[in-house]
Amino acid sequence: MHELPLAGKDRQNATGLQKAYAFTRSATFHQGLIVAIGTLICLIIFIITVTPKRYNLTTGLVPTHTISANKDVEDEVTTLRNRDQAAANVTPIYHYQEGITEKVMLSLDAVYAQMLAVRQFAQSLPDYNANRVYSPEEFEAAHEIMNLVDFQNFQLATLMNATAEQFDEMYTSLNPAIRNTMQGNITQGQESIAITAIMQVVGFKTNVSLLQNVALPLLRAIILPNMVVDEDATEAARHAAWQAVEPVIFKQGQNIVVAGEGRIRDNQIAMLNSLGLLSDHSIDYSMYLGAIALVMAMLVLMGLFLRHFNASVYQDNKRLMIVYLVTGTTMLLSLLAKSIDLMYLAPLVLPYMLLSVTLGVLPGIIVGITTTLISVMMMTSGTVSANMDMINLLFIAMIAGNLTAVMLHKKYERSYVLFAGGLAAAASFLVGLCIGLMTSMSMRVSLNKGLWAMAGTVISALLCLSLQPAYETLFNLPTPMRLLDLTNPNHPLMRRLLMEAPGTYHHSIIIANLAETAAEAIGANPLLARAGAYFHDIGKLKRPLYFKENQIGTSNVHDTTDPHVSAAIIISHVREGIAMAKQNRLPYEIQQIIAEHHGDSLVQYFYHKAVKEANGKPVDEADFRYPGVPPQTMEGAVIMVCDTVEAAIRTLSNPTTDEIVSFIDELIQKKVQNGMMVNAPLTLQQLNQIRDSCASVIYGVFHERIEYPKSADKLLPGERLIAHLQQLRSSKPKAEVALPKPANKPYSTEIDVVSPPAFYAPTEEKGSEKNKHD
Repeated sequence: MHELPLAGKDRQNATGLQKAYAFTRSATFHQGLIVAIGTLICLIIFIITVTPKRYNLTTGLVPTHTISANKDVEDEVTTLRNRDQAAANVTPIYHYQEGITEKVMLSLDAVYAQMLAVRQFAQSLPDYNANRVYSPEEFEAAHEIMNLVDFQNFQLATLMNATAEQFDEMYTSLNPAIRNTMQGNITQGQESIAITAIMQVVGFKTNVSLLQNVALPLLRAIILPNMVVDEDATEAARHAAWQAVEPVIFKQGQNIVVAGEGRIRDNQIAMLNSLGLLSDHSIDYSMYLGAIALVMAMLVLMGLFLRHFNASVYQDNKRLMIVYLVTGTTMLLSLLAKSIDLMYLAPLVLPYMLLSVTLGVLPGIIVGITTTLISVMMMTSGTVSANMDMINLLFIAMIAGNLTAVMLHKKYERSYVLFAGGLAAAASFLVGLCIGLMTSMSMRVSLNKGLWAMAGTVISALLCLSLQPAYETLFNLPTPMRLLDLTNPNHPLMRRLLMEAPGTYHHSIIIANLAETAAEAIGANPLLARAGAYFHDIGKLKRPLYFKENQIGTSNVHDTTDPHVSAAIIISHVREGIAMAKQNRLPYEIQQIIAEHHGDSLVQYFYHKAVKEANGKPVDEADFRYPGVPPQTMEGAVIMVCDTVEAAIRTLSNPTTDEIVSFIDELIQKKVQNGMMVNAPLTLQQLNQIRDSCASVIYGVFHERIEYPKSADKLLPGERLIAHLQQLRSSKPKAEVALPKPANKPYSTEIDVVSPPAFYAPTEEKGSEKNKHD
């Protein structure tokens, strides 16, 4: 009962694993993996480059290194000190407080009443006199009476022993003096000034002992300021003053500490710590976060541009790997240039040049701009003149890089790379010099930067020349220059074809001429078409004599061979051609042309021969079909058509241009009807262009030639007789002499070195495969 759900769950798990495994084998997974690994490598290089050197420093040490700010940083310690000082220097804001005068006068009256009470207490004591000495108990009792002013014992004694006249004079002077003083402004915190002024007024009429021991403590107890501090307004003013102080900023590249100068202070330690330059303190995570986000954004944009505007590169794993390999190589070389303080020597033009000659102009420009942005930010991070250097390098790299990309478009010679690099180097120098003049930079500095930029561009060209063959070989790419090398007649396979299968060699040469012309007409790759035509039949090298074009002076071995065996041998040249192409590391695109140039067509001659010999027994048609698929590329379709046309056109005898066009059109239509063009990305207009291109080339084979007679000493006896009769006829124009035609055809003055031998036969479309077994 419980095993069925478990079995079902096992099946689900197995299905999930199968789907996961299938996904890991998909092109989408491989592309994503390449992008992820390439992006990770670029991020690692970028982070390594922008990571600053960290130092082990503490306050009070004499610095042994000169350390500059790798970005703008605030001296927080000094800034805080300056702001606190500015706030402390703000003058308090006061406001007038009503009712203070009345309050002070009331306090004076209350104190006066207590003083009278104390005097009465003293006068009530026995033996009272002006010099009486009071006991502690008596002083304690006096203090209990006098609680509004905190008099000392000696001050109370002065009060109690004063005469009535002295006391009255003091009070009489104090009352108006205090009232008059309170009519003015007494500022909070400056009450002592007012007290001093009152003391000066009262001192003229008051006993000195009373003035110092009674009047002064009394004034200190009752005098209050009528101009008090406005706390809110003062705090606001202090805050404004605090905020008004500009922060102390150390600009990027400015020295924070200088080797051997003074001792390291706390504010310097704080700045170095905030920059993440201390080995035992914090790390500037914000810098790394910003760097990662910026680089990721640029790399994602690069991937999106490639995917939407150059899908052939993005969907090809080899080409996608080259994109990230070139990007990483440029970043590594830029890291090296920064480490030796020669950032203008960085080969920023390399991706433009290398990718233009390997993948095309569009990926060269897209990847070049992205790499330039990343590398320039990477190199200028933490430098003294970061902004100016960034502008210089961006302008120099983009102008020189795009110039080389445009110049290298459809230029197939390696020497042209040096020419483009030389012009780009001159452009780099001029751009650097112009920017220096525009920004009022000194001529010496401008020339220096321009020369280094020129040297960096030259290095880019040299690296392109050295890395391009390595990339072509490593990734087996059909680049224009690689295809030029493959179409060299001295290629080992071509030499073998010439020596071991000469008929196939000449057949391939003619198809190459046809295919190149047709490919150029429809916008396909003419170099790939020529190279594919050269190698499409290399499988015939295994058994060259089994193919009629190579049976020169020998009998046809298929006459005595079982048709099944003959068909298997004919069909096997495709499989063997693919094996030889892999062995000789021919590009995949050429291998694809070899595999598809017959599609899944039927070897009709041997099939019909087998049916005839079977005497009514069934014959499996699959044994006589090529195991391939119809061509999936324009170049493959062009070669299939040209292969058919080249073989079939030999059945025509002195055709006109219209007859050639009509015949080729008929052959193409049969290919279309047989499904051989179902996978090819060709339009009807392009098929017509292929027809016209092939017709123009083939018509040259059938052009009329001027015939010249042989010289008399080289004529045979019969020919000499005919020549003599013709001479007699020309001397007697009215006589009619019937002359037989010469037995042998005169020689032509032209030698057609690529004309195929006369044993070419019609293709399967014409129903004759006896003389054409491919």
